[in-house]
Amino acid sequence: MTNKPIHYDGSIQNNETSASNSTVNEQFTLTDEMRANISGNPYISENNN
Repeated sequence: MTNKPIHYDGSIQNNETSASNSTVNEQFTLTDEMRANISGNPYISENNN
């Protein structure tokens, strides 16, 4: 089971590979404007008259 296939979700199965990829530890702030753009139904247009 050491040679598992790479999953489509991008998860890494090999610990050596994950150790070589450094993650960035940056503070992320989600503003109210970002939250408003993310939320809601993406299939409804605001200009829908």
